[in-house]
Amino acid sequence: MGSKGRQEDIYINQNLSQGQIYTSPEVITSPTRRVVNTNTTRRVRKHIQPTEVTNVNRTVIRNEYYFPVSQKNVNETVEENYNCGAYVNKPNCKPISGSGSDCW
Repeated sequence: MGSKGRQEDIYINQNLSQGQIYTSPEVITSPTRRVVNTNTTRRVRKHIQPTEVTNVNRTVIRNEYYFPVSQKNVNETVEENYNCGAYVNKPNCKPISGSGSDCW
């Protein structure tokens, strides 16, 4: 077999002088390099959290009670009627009930 029978392995270089044989170069394949392209899209998500404020206006009423005391003096005279009998030096006094008609 000449150079024409193994054409996949042997190349004839046009620049070389005729009759020289040029063999195929060794091919080394590296592992596939992975490239990740990331496209970022920004979105706005509004979170609404309502708050209700109740304002309480409070009035406190303080009820104060006073009890003023006034005084007055009253002079009172009480009469008690006794029947002491006929003898002044030897009294025998007994209360008289009713209107006093027993005295006279």
